[in-house]
Amino acid sequence: MKAWDDFLIFLDEKFGKSTIDKWVRALKIVRFDACNIYFEAKDSFQLTWYQEHIAPLAKKYFLDNNRQPIKVIINSPDLFETPTDEKPPFKFDLKFESDPLFSHATLDYYVVTEKNKTSFQIFSKLLGIDPETKKQGTFFPDIFNPLFIYGPSGIGKTHLLMSAAAVYRKLGLQVFYVKAETFTDHVVHAIRNGQMQLFRQTYRKLDVLIIDDVEVFGRKSATQEELFHTFNTLHTARKQIILSSSVNPRLLEYIEDRLVSRFEWGLTLPFEKEIHQEMLLELIRRRASLYELKLKKQVIEFLLKNFPTPASISRALDYIANQSTSTQLVELQHIEPLLAKLIEQDRKNSLSADKILASVAEVFGIKKEDILSKSQSRETSLPRQIAMYLLRKELKLPYMKIGDIFKRDHSTVMTSIKQITTGLTSQDGDISYYLNQLTSIFSKFSS
Repeated sequence: MKAWDDFLIFLDEKFGKSTIDKWVRALKIVRFDACNIYFEAKDSFQLTWYQEHIAPLAKKYFLDNNRQPIKVIINSPDLFETPTDEKPPFKFDLKFESDPLFSHATLDYYVVTEKNKTSFQIFSKLLGIDPETKKQGTFFPDIFNPLFIYGPSGIGKTHLLMSAAAVYRKLGLQVFYVKAETFTDHVVHAIRNGQMQLFRQTYRKLDVLIIDDVEVFGRKSATQEELFHTFNTLHTARKQIILSSSVNPRLLEYIEDRLVSRFEWGLTLPFEKEIHQEMLLELIRRRASLYELKLKKQVIEFLLKNFPTPASISRALDYIANQSTSTQLVELQHIEPLLAKLIEQDRKNSLSADKILASVAEVFGIKKEDILSKSQSRETSLPRQIAMYLLRKELKLPYMKIGDIFKRDHSTVMTSIKQITTGLTSQDGDISYYLNQLTSIFSKFSS
């Protein structure tokens, strides 16, 4: 069915192919007709995931030849099981474990930019680490609790959180570092398998709880309920909590107010995105040193040209290290074919002007052509101004280039961007809401 195939391609770009393979392509097509398609989910968990993440998009994008929505009907076998007095057998032995840490995720290998220097120094000192010498000093338990760091994708939030987990473990503390998705999985599996007591015993007896990307908890009421009580128990016991997000806590969407207020109890540290060649060169130097790689000048120039962000450079060097012998002198003729597929993948997944326009159109529920049109209505002017602002902020496009995209004078572009900046400064609710939504979408792209 072409419409379904096209919809899957759209979902691949939005969520990532591996995610869609697991949750959507795994649905079994039972039958379809002109206006309906019938699926069978393997269990109610898969059904719930589809309804939560995909169903709202299907109404907009899954259309027939007449541009009318095709209705999706999904059943799950375990919704029709005959209830009995006996407890169902466990499908697996449930274990609640911390996510693994990367060995290179230490404060030594975090590249500090001028904009983030102060936040990094505060973060390090709260862990008892001297930011200059990197030596362990006095540890200040729960002096700021929780410690909440936020910033866009690519500034190294995960690296910092893993670094913190490693530091606390060296102090002999019981530490959990988990991604928000892992915490959610633990809650869901515990509920489904009657293991909530074990879940609570595990999480509420920790010395340190570290959760990455808490914006993922939006709309997940059961997960937020457990996080709320876990937070209260640990905070009352003066156990350290560290959290991260792509946005300031007060801008989190679909997170209960009582949780947001607790996120702001301690210290909130902002980290800004700042990319320049000196920073990337330092990252290459440190990463190469970590893997004992000797890089020729031509190799470094090749990396800078083809991998323009910290995350992409890290992926490239990780790949080189996995394919090379330790202490090997890396030649350009060796890595060009080695990294060709990675370069193509990065270009395909990277944020672009077209993807920004498409994302803005999606959030506002209009067509991309409406944003580029000459219409001055409120329905199109605000999305257009936000699109211009994001093209400047995310891609650093010159005003003239942005003007070319919209077929407008560069002075108009400057005025539009200034209006959005002013709206953010004055805490305009509409602008903050839409930019928060778009930040969440952009986090799916390579950075």
